[in-house]
Amino acid sequence: MPPEQLARLVKSGKPTVVELYSNFCLICMANRRTIKIAATRLGRQARFVRVELPTAAGAAIGDFYKCRYTPSYLVFDEHGDLVRTIIPDNVTPIANGYRVLDETGAVISHAPRVTPALLVDLVRFTG
Repeated sequence: MPPEQLARLVKSGKPTVVELYSNFCLICMANRRTIKIAATRLGRQARFVRVELPTAAGAAIGDFYKCRYTPSYLVFDEHGDLVRTIIPDNVTPIANGYRVLDETGAVISHAPRVTPALLVDLVRFTG
């Protein structure tokens, strides 16, 4: 997905969670169920989008939002403003967990893993 298309998507009137993933990332594969559960719980209240980080378009998005590792998540409010970012604490999130950042990039919390409840809470925070 090109960055321009993502920009249009996140400004379409509902909170959007963007998952930056890789087809070679075992954690990304395991988290597909997490995303599915969160999407089911939120129903039509939010949109979930997947962007493959190791592609030219994905790398451009990752560079713009300073997300270098997978899986990372961008949470946009209904106006298209980035309100939260979830990034691995380093290359091995299984061992070190994730940092949850606010819109300025400041760490507001740590999570041992990304759960459906975390994603649902962050989306509901945007409203």
